Amino acid sequence: MNYALVVISVAVKTLDRVFSYKVPEDMKCRLKVGMRIHVPFGKGNRKIEAYVIGLSDKVDFDESKMKYIADICENYPVISEKRIELAMSMQSDYYSTMSDCIQCIIPKKVKSKTYKCAYIDYENNDIEIIDAIIAKNNKQSRVLEFLRDGGSIPVSHIKDFLGIDTAPINALVKKGIVKTEENEVYRGNYNLARTLKSPGLELNEEQKNAVAAILDEDVRPVLLKGVTGSGKTEVYLQAIEKVINEGKQAIVLVPEISLTPQTVDRFTARFGERVAVTHSRMSDGERYDQWRRACSNEISVMIGPRSAIFTPFEKLGMIIIDEEHESAYKADLQPPKYDAREIALKLSYLYGCKIVFGSATPSVTSYYMAQKGEYRLVEMKNRVNLSPPEINLVDMRRELETGNRSIFSRALKQAIEENLEDGKQTILFLNRRGYSTFISCRSCGHVMMCKNCNVNYTYHRYTNKLMCHYCGEEAEVPKLCPVCGSEHIRYFGTGTQKIEDEINRLFPTARVLRMDMDTTRTKNSHTDILDTFRSKGADILIGTQMIAKGLDFPDVTLVGVIAADMSLNLNDYHSGEITYQLITQVSGRAGRAESKGRVYVQTYDPQNYSIQAAVNGSYEDFYRHESEFRSLMKYPPFTNIFFVLVSGEDEQIVHRVIMTLYEIMVHYNRKNDFTLFAPTPAVISKINKKYRHRMMVKSDNGEKIRNFVLFCVEKLRGYMPLDGVSVNISLNPNYSI
Repeated sequence: MNYALVVISVAVKTLDRVFSYKVPEDMKCRLKVGMRIHVPFGKGNRKIEAYVIGLSDKVDFDESKMKYIADICENYPVISEKRIELAMSMQSDYYSTMSDCIQCIIPKKVKSKTYKCAYIDYENNDIEIIDAIIAKNNKQSRVLEFLRDGGSIPVSHIKDFLGIDTAPINALVKKGIVKTEENEVYRGNYNLARTLKSPGLELNEEQKNAVAAILDEDVRPVLLKGVTGSGKTEVYLQAIEKVINEGKQAIVLVPEISLTPQTVDRFTARFGERVAVTHSRMSDGERYDQWRRACSNEISVMIGPRSAIFTPFEKLGMIIIDEEHESAYKADLQPPKYDAREIALKLSYLYGCKIVFGSATPSVTSYYMAQKGEYRLVEMKNRVNLSPPEINLVDMRRELETGNRSIFSRALKQAIEENLEDGKQTILFLNRRGYSTFISCRSCGHVMMCKNCNVNYTYHRYTNKLMCHYCGEEAEVPKLCPVCGSEHIRYFGTGTQKIEDEINRLFPTARVLRMDMDTTRTKNSHTDILDTFRSKGADILIGTQMIAKGLDFPDVTLVGVIAADMSLNLNDYHSGEITYQLITQVSGRAGRAESKGRVYVQTYDPQNYSIQAAVNGSYEDFYRHESEFRSLMKYPPFTNIFFVLVSGEDEQIVHRVIMTLYEIMVHYNRKNDFTLFAPTPAVISKINKKYRHRMMVKSDNGEKIRNFVLFCVEKLRGYMPLDGVSVNISLNPNYSI
C-alpha cells in the first residue's frame, strides 16, 4: 500500500476527480480508506483537506511528480467504504461534486467536548488512609466523601456542589490519593428522564399483518398505507424491536422538526438510551456527538428529519420514512440536492436493509410504484379502537351570500364555542404565516414588493413590519403609497397571525397558541409549544403545515381547515396532491381518543376532486383522478421532467445563457427523443437579487434525459463563460421551478 487515491475537499467542478499521493512510511500502518487527511496541492503546495477513497500498490502515473500526504487528521475513518460508494452514487444522481457529497454525509469537523474529572485511586491507596482523611472533617475530607461512591466526576461539578476552589482537589492529587483524567462528554443528548418506560402494545390483526409483511423475506420496499390513527407508529416500534434484537440498527425519518419530540418520546419509552435524535436546530457540536455515538455503536435507533438518513450505522437493518409523501425529504437549497427517499433505496441496496414508506396519504409516485409491483402495498384501513372523525364541507360562497364576511364560517365558529364549553381542544389550520398576505394601495393598485425578489411582502403585525418569506428582507409599513402618495393603504389576505387575533377577539377567555415559522425560531420552541398544548395549557392551537401531521393530542376533538383551496392555486402540477394530503392529514388530528372528532373544511371550490376525495376519505378516488390528469399531461410518474434553472444578478446575461443552452439542446435533439420547452422566467423570477430563468425537458427515459441534459450543459460550459451565473439542474422536482 504505497499510494492513496484521494478527493480534495474543494467543491470546484474542474477539480472534481481522484488525485494520487504517496504514502509516507510512518503512515502505511495507520492510513485507512475513509480517513480525512491533509495534502499539498497546486504549485504553491498549499496544505488542504482531502479524503482517502482508495489505496493501491501501483498507479498509472509518473511517480517522480507525485507528492506525499502531509498528515492524518483523525486516527479513525470519518466515512466508511460503503458510504464512499453512496457518495459516488450521489455525485452522479445529483450532479454534484464528490467533495460536496462526502461533506453532506459526514458532520462538520468539531472537536469532542471533554471535562477534567477526578476519582479516588483505590488501587494504590489503603482504605484506612482514605477513611482517616475523611474523618478530619475539612475541605479535603468533603471532596473524598463526595468521590467515595461517585466514580469519575467532573472537577467543575465537585467545585459547584461543595462550594470550594481547586486547592483541596489539587492537594489530594499531589498526595496521590486522587487522580484526574480527561473524559469525553456528549452534548445535548435527548432528555430520556422525561419519558416513562412502556412495553409494547397488543396489536390488532391489521397491525400484526403489517409487522409480518415488513419482516418477511421479500426484499421490496413496503408502502404502509394506514389511515390516521391506525397505529402505524406501534407497527414501526415492534418491527424495529425485532431488528434491534438481531443486533442491527434502524433509522427513522420524520419530515418536520415539530414531529421529532413526540416520536422520540414514543421510541425512548420503548428502547431507552439506545435512541438518539438529530436535527438542524441542534448545534454542530451536538450533531457531531450523535454521529460519534452512532459510529461507536452506543445507539441503535436514530430519529430525525432528512439529514438523519446519513447516520453512520454499519449494521443497518431498517429504514422507516414516516409521512413519506412530504416534500421536506428533498433538499433544495444547496448541492447535493438529494432526496432522502432515494438515498434510503441506495442504502437498502448497500446494506440489504428493510425500507418502510409510511403514510395515510402516499405520494402519487409511491402508490404508482406499488401498483406496478415494485413496492409492496400493505394497508391499514381502520383506526385503533376509534371511529373516523365527522368531516363537514363548508361552502364559503354561501357564507358570503348570507352576509358573513368573517374568516370563520358560522358552523365552525359555533363548533369552537361548544368545544370551549366542553373543555376540549381545537386545532385551526392555515398554511400561510404572517398577518396579511399582501399590502396594496386602493387608489392606484400598487402592491408592496420585495426589492430583492419578485414577490410581494407579507405583513407581520406583531413586529409591525413587512417581510419577504424568500430572502428575509424586512421593510417598514408605508403610511403613503410610494407610487401615487395616497393614504389608502390596505391589508389583504389572511395568515396565522390574523387568525390568532380574530380568535382572541371572538373568544377573549380562550388560551391560544400559534405554531409557525415565526414562533418556532428558537432551539426548543417546537417542544415547548407542543408540551404546553399536550398538557392542556392552551385551548386552541393555530398553525401551518407543521401541525398537520403525525401529532397525537387525545383532547383535540375539533379541527378547522380555514382555507382548504389555498394550495390549489399553486402554479404546480402537485397542487391537487398537496391539497388532498393536507386536508386528510390535519383532519386526522381530531378524535384520537374516546371522544368523537369533528372537522370543518372551509373552501370556495367545494367541487374540486381533491377536496371531495379528502372529505369522503377516499384515496382511491383521488388517485384515479390525479393519475388520469398526470398521464394525459405527461407529468411524473408517467414521464420524466428535467428542469434547468439559470440564475444571476444580471438579467441579460441570465437570458443569454439559457437561450444558448436551449439552442444547443435543439441542435442535439435531431431525432426528437426529447420534448423541449422554450425558456421562460421561473415561477418566482427573482430571489435575493438574482434573476431566474428556466427551461423544461420531458422524456419517458430518466437515464437518457439525464445524460442528454448533462451533455448539453457541458457543451454550454465549453461554448461560453459562465462567470456570474449558476446553472442548476433537477430531475422530477417536488415542485415547479
